[in-house]
Amino acid sequence: MFIREDLVYDKTNDELIGFTDLGDINNHLVAYEKCLNEDTCPTVANSMLVFMVCSFFTQMKYPYVQFPCANVSGDLLFAPIWEAVFRLERCGFKVLTITFDGAAANRRFLKLMGSEKVLFKVINKYSLEKRPLFFFSDPPHLLKTTRNCLASKARHLWCNGSDILFQHITDMYYRDREKSMGLLLLPKIKLEHIQLTPFSRMRVDLAAQLLSETVAKALVLSGDPAVQETAKFVTMFDKFFDALNVSNYTSGVNKRKVFQQPYRSGDDFRLKWLKEEFLVFLDTWEQSVQARPGFSASEKQKMLLSPQTLLGLRITVNSFIGLVQYLFTLEGVESFLSQRIGQDPLEKFFGCQRQRDHLCEAIVKK
Repeated sequence: MFIREDLVYDKTNDELIGFTDLGDINNHLVAYEKCLNEDTCPTVANSMLVFMVCSFFTQMKYPYVQFPCANVSGDLLFAPIWEAVFRLERCGFKVLTITFDGAAANRRFLKLMGSEKVLFKVINKYSLEKRPLFFFSDPPHLLKTTRNCLASKARHLWCNGSDILFQHITDMYYRDREKSMGLLLLPKIKLEHIQLTPFSRMRVDLAAQLLSETVAKALVLSGDPAVQETAKFVTMFDKFFDALNVSNYTSGVNKRKVFQQPYRSGDDFRLKWLKEEFLVFLDTWEQSVQARPGFSASEKQKMLLSPQTLLGLRITVNSFIGLVQYLFTLEGVESFLSQRIGQDPLEKFFGCQRQRDHLCEAIVKK
């Protein structure tokens, strides 16, 4: 979370607050780096690194530790994360997952954990029974970056001989508004879904409504062969998000969407779909682009989602399959809501801090 660079005097402890603090070892490393650069001035923090502890089966959500920092790298994340895991295990918590967004520092941290191309789990070395520790890229963040790649003018998505274009959805929206006699095919799609701004690009709700079953069916009903691959793309990511964003026990029944029903076994059909259809869809897409003749490597790269998004999707899907299968081997586990793997509680915590200080874009560390 970004904060405003400033200093605050704490009269209780008689100290200035606002300088970076990443723990003893990392502070020494940063100080040594500054000595080499002949920069001896203390660094004022411009962001806050927060570790939040959330429970899978209760309502417990707690911001465990906060580090004021500036320009954090993946190397500096390694020690604090493992120390947090160690301390939580020592307190009696069972740490099963670590969820983060697609920031460069987080990807660098994963590279430090192992050399595998798609590293999605390691052994929790501080657990007595050597439990697996799964890594997740936040599913709402992945859906948002997927929508942004689709809408990007710098990319021209292509798969199996057909284009996957944001323009297909835009054209459908305008036709729906022009020819409608009162009933709309896309009632939830508004102009803000189509004409994206820097702010709307950050809104997950707009991405979820755009990459939805309603939009996919509207594209199929158009009967245009050119938009069928776009319809398949939208359908795939609608099911992906439904499967990894189950928030309650009733929405699946009320909305008649089986992908939104809670998980009740380790061999749920959605796990098979994620492995045998969604991951295969990503692999087939990538293979079809790489086999397309007459294009350079950089041009082929623009026909796919960004490498960061594709990596995050593969890590999250593999981790989710392993996590659900592991959870239902534990005694007493009867159901699981997949939304618990996301970082929505952390985003809500950040929002509360911004509201408390009456600032829209940044807060002062206090």
